[in-house]
Amino acid sequence: MNKVKILFVLLITGSLLSSFTTFLKDEIQWKTVDEAIAASEKDGKPIFIDVYTDWCGWCKVLDKKTFQHEDVVAYVSENYHAAKLNPELEASFSFKGDNFTNNSFAKEHDVNSYPAIIVIHPKGKNKVFVGYRDSDSFLEILKKYKRQVD
Repeated sequence: MNKVKILFVLLITGSLLSSFTTFLKDEIQWKTVDEAIAASEKDGKPIFIDVYTDWCGWCKVLDKKTFQHEDVVAYVSENYHAAKLNPELEASFSFKGDNFTNNSFAKEHDVNSYPAIIVIHPKGKNKVFVGYRDSDSFLEILKKYKRQVD
């Protein structure tokens, strides 16, 4: 009888862990800019930075629609280290030997409106995409960029 109970508990636990893992894969796993930089230095993947503000309506639509689309989640997760950066928040980090605040980093990349995506490639071929895009056009520009730099 105890073996049956133990087996039952193991099955339930395994099922819950499997569901949780599936849940985690269904959204972009956002990192801090520091974490994305460190991960990129280890494996060479480009960094994908969502530059947003709390008051930006299109930033919220991008989060709720485009960044939730399963194809976007899969593509970004496989090909990039994703980070979020709000230039209105006081945070700082170091990148390639220079110290930046969120705001100075956005300005360094000529981000003047939101939402914006900064893609930083290890080969130095950086790109900024400004404005909202639906999932199809968003994937199209990311794939086109990847073809150009690879």
